[in-house]
Amino acid sequence: MVQALNTKLRQLLERDPKIVLFGEDIEDPKGGVFGLTKGLSSCFPDRVRNSPLAEATIAGVGAGMALVGYHPVFEIQFIDFVGAAFHQLANQIATMRWRSNGDWKCPLVILAPCGGYLPAGGIWHSQSNEAWFAHIPGLQVVVPSTPFDAAALLELAATGEDPVLMLLPKHQFRARYPTGFERPIAIGQAALRRPGDDVTVLAWGNCVAVALEAAALLAREQIDVEVVDLVSLAPCDWNTIQRSIRTTGRLVVIEEDNRTCSFGQAIVAQVTSDPAVWSSLKKNPLLIARADVHIPFHPKLERAVLPDAARAAAEIHDIVRNR
Repeated sequence: MVQALNTKLRQLLERDPKIVLFGEDIEDPKGGVFGLTKGLSSCFPDRVRNSPLAEATIAGVGAGMALVGYHPVFEIQFIDFVGAAFHQLANQIATMRWRSNGDWKCPLVILAPCGGYLPAGGIWHSQSNEAWFAHIPGLQVVVPSTPFDAAALLELAATGEDPVLMLLPKHQFRARYPTGFERPIAIGQAALRRPGDDVTVLAWGNCVAVALEAAALLAREQIDVEVVDLVSLAPCDWNTIQRSIRTTGRLVVIEEDNRTCSFGQAIVAQVTSDPAVWSSLKKNPLLIARADVHIPFHPKLERAVLPDAARAAAEIHDIVRNR
């Protein structure tokens, strides 16, 4: 994913002089804490610049540049620190088109590494909190789980007219994918990662890998799991979710965010409030999520609170065979 994003950023900078990058430590020689921008400031020194360690400044400068015709692609080093920029994000960037009656727009991209499954990150480097952002009207929120989707979403976001928050799951940064995972993509379109007939499993970001591993374990027991990667949370592909549930009659959602008021709970609420979908369910929906606790620093404790494939497989087995 790091390589795919770096390549796409280089293509965008070469093609469009209005693309600018701004973020913490993104200049060479570091090229960002994860190497997302490695080599770019050497080639584009006027348009790839370090920011202060100040998330409010990053978001505010991005908004200002977007309003005067640039298309900023800004990086917040870890989504855990977005609190300092929340006013700019929720009250300025996301509302600009609406409160100006369409006369002004704020087309920018915020790249934000997120999530756990990398030991010892703790509360400052392992959160996802995607439900915070999906709650903001006017802000598009996407969570790619493959390098191909990351590059395609960045292309769409950097050439669109709306603000887009790209939550980038850190555990997938160095995962290697063979060719064949490429697919047509649009913001608001889910991806069918594995077809199945017995149960629909919805996931996004890091938990897609958890879902696929659980599905492989359950296949040994002749349980056929359909894995749907949401990819985009706002807007969300409700049509694909509904079609899959009508096929399987069962729903499991796997997420690493904490349970209360999470996006997973929103999915369950939406599904159970739709009579057409509710009537097709054979079992009550199941949500596998982190409890309402902080992510611990110790690796063993982090593994204990985050969903894993073995736990997911056991709970999916239960909903298919026993409940």
